[in-house]
Order: sequence, then C-alpha cells, then structure tokens
Amino acid sequence: MDNTKYVALSRQMGLWKQMDTVANNMANMNTSGYKTQEVMFKSYVAQAVGAEGFGKDPVHFTQDYATVKDFSEGVMYETGNTYDVAISGDAFFAVETDHGEMYTRKGQFQVDYSGQIVTQDGYTVLNESNEPLFIAPDERSIEITATGEVVTENGIIGRLKLVKFDDNQKLKKVTDTMYSNVENNKMDVANDVRVAQGVVEKSNVNSIAEMTKLISLQRNYEYVQQMIDAEHQRLSNTIEVYSQLA
Repeated sequence: MDNTKYVALSRQMGLWKQMDTVANNMANMNTSGYKTQEVMFKSYVAQAVGAEGFGKDPVHFTQDYATVKDFSEGVMYETGNTYDVAISGDAFFAVETDHGEMYTRKGQFQVDYSGQIVTQDGYTVLNESNEPLFIAPDERSIEITATGEVVTENGIIGRLKLVKFDDNQKLKKVTDTMYSNVENNKMDVANDVRVAQGVVEKSNVNSIAEMTKLISLQRNYEYVQQMIDAEHQRLSNTIEVYSQLA
C-alpha cells in the first residue's frame, strides 16, 4: 500500500469538506437566522496486522467526525414588518412541516390565504398547544408581545411555541435554517427568553473570518496536491530505474 498517497488524499478530502462548509457559510451571510458551521477532525490510526520492523508504526489518516454549529446570536435588525419576529436568548420557534415538527431561529413569518401564520416556505407556525395561529380577515391590529403572545383587537389568539434543548449540538440540520431534534435530546418550553416584533435576527457569519479561512484552506489544498504530484513523480522515477536494471 502506498501510505503516503492515501494519507495525503485523506487530508485533501478533509480540506475539501472544510472548504464546502465555509463556502456554505459565506453563501448564507444574509440569510436570517442562519448559524455558522465548522467541521471537526480527528486522527484515524491504522496499522497492518503483523507488521514488524520498518513500517510497523501506525499510519495516521485525517477523518472528519462532526460538524459543530455556532448558535451564538446574530445581529438584531429592525424591519418594522408586523410578522418579523426575533428571539433574544437560547430558544427556537416550532413549526410543523411535511416531515414533522422542526425548529428555527428564522422568524420571518407571513399570513397565507387562509389567515394562518406560516414561514416563508409555507410551514405552519405553532402555538403552545401545537396548533396553528390564525388571523381573522377583519383583524388589523397585530401585536406580538415580548413573551410571544399574538394579540389582536379581539384579544389574545395564542402564544408562539418557544422551545429550548439540553444540547443544541445534537440538533440535526435539515435546511440552512431548520433543525430537527433527536430522541435523547430533552426539549422544554423556553420561558426565560424575549421576543421582539418587527425585528429579524441576521446570520452570525463573520464574513472576514470566513474569507480568511477559505483562502488558507485553498492554499493548504494546493500544498497537499503538490505533495501528491511529487510523490507520484518519485514513484514513476523509481519504477523507470528498476525497469532499466531488470
């Protein structure tokens, strides 16, 4: 086995995964509620069975084993739009999708043809009773309070379902701003957060940091490719020399 090439290739694949993640972060710089991601790596050790003497040392490969999500708050941007809502604190909005209940920090909502409050993708925004929130055709005064209550001139129509989790890192990313929960990650009602109407939470992507990171990754990728090319040339020269001695 040509360990040099395999090790270099594992590193190159890891760099490619990192570049893809950074590129996705940069593509979502202006996506409300988007959270930065970063790939984590570890050394995968392999050793040939019964290896002795020269080459007995284990070979270390690069292996990506997790994607870490940065759930720090983004900048709060005031829009003045009635159905733009942002959460200050560790919590998520709950929405009903075709694949079950999911969670998001992107509070850019709207009202559909039936008067139901939905996301921009048309998913139902849930209240505390896991039911939709409806705005009547004649209701004009819409207020969303700091505790998440949706109030019209006819009174309170419900409270936004705001939830928190034991470990946000266990949340599974479904789309750029939507997450699903796993069975062993406890979910609870978030009562210690504040809701702001007419405000959206911008992406927490640091564009300068991500651009710097991307340039560094591209250079490292090129260095590894140069090493692979040099190793290939070395092996080709070795084979050529041995063929002339035969």
